[in-house]
Amino acid sequence: MIRNIKLGQVFIIGSAVIQALHHYFIQPMELFYTFILLFLIGFLPALLMNYINKDWTKAVFVLCSIYVVSVSYTYVDYPIVQTAYFFLPVAALLLNDRRLYYLSSAGGFLSYLLLSKDAVADYFAFISIYMIFCLLLFMVQTIVYKTVREKESIQQGVKAFSLAVEAKDVYTQGHSRRVALYSMILARHGAFKNINPEELELTALIHDIGKISTPDAVLMKNGRLTEEEYEIMKKHPVDGMELAKSFGYSERVLKAILHHHERFDGLGYPCKLAGKDIPFYSRILAVADSFDAMTSSRAYRKAMTPWDAKKEIENQSGKMYDPAIVEVFNRAYYDMLLICEENEDIYNNVNLIAHKEVSSGLFEGKLS
Repeated sequence: MIRNIKLGQVFIIGSAVIQALHHYFIQPMELFYTFILLFLIGFLPALLMNYINKDWTKAVFVLCSIYVVSVSYTYVDYPIVQTAYFFLPVAALLLNDRRLYYLSSAGGFLSYLLLSKDAVADYFAFISIYMIFCLLLFMVQTIVYKTVREKESIQQGVKAFSLAVEAKDVYTQGHSRRVALYSMILARHGAFKNINPEELELTALIHDIGKISTPDAVLMKNGRLTEEEYEIMKKHPVDGMELAKSFGYSERVLKAILHHHERFDGLGYPCKLAGKDIPFYSRILAVADSFDAMTSSRAYRKAMTPWDAKKEIENQSGKMYDPAIVEVFNRAYYDMLLICEENEDIYNNVNLIAHKEVSSGLFEGKLS
């Protein structure tokens, strides 16, 4: 929200600067310096309020904007200056506060009524256009914010759904969160182009959501899977993609979930893609996912040391993993090690049997 306030301030200040330059170079005006002084006085309260009381910054910004537009309308004898009133509700939208939107719209309306120098016909024309504009803007704002809230709600629900899958088995708890952290570290060290960090993080958080369809006997088996069970487990990328699709996620998220178990040499699943045909998010997830899996204990094996896991990933470069991602992984290793050590400390202090019973009971109670 602080960013939006600054955007709004830049929006109003930019308009003022353009107007000042216009009246200095193109259309000189009387009392120019008085006009500029009043302009500057109008901006000071909003700027100072950032340091005095941030809770009031937005309201003061709206009031200062009304004042600045009123100064322009009073001093500038130029018909187009009326359009400055339309900036007020637009700038208020950036603040994401309906009360301030009302204040901005009503304040601009009353300011014009009190200061208007227009002829009767122009006076009523402006009022009607301004009211229609504010009404349409309010309707658009309502629809957009409702859509955003619904999308955020769905995303939070899917994330919670994904965490519920992990809660079935204490050995995989926190896995998706750590994979997301590892993926973000890799993205930062790689400085990859055409990556949306929020999208990558979301993909990592829900990459195993398809396991909700995997039978408990397979998902929670205390031992290695048989060939038949492994085939069942291999369905979770497809199930996950279909589930994510039903929630309206982007094509990049869907493809990344579907292909996060592909191998760089083409021997992975479900589509046996190879090399650069594998989506880029999937290639990042493959390294992050494997590193966490290898450094986490399972019922049938102990965790590898991070160094051994690092060596295994290096050995599989060009086979399981994209060599370019492995190269980035080597640079990012010590940052990832911090997350790995934190995971080990938590794991070593958990009462596994009791925790497993509680998490399993919660899961079954919520979804049955």
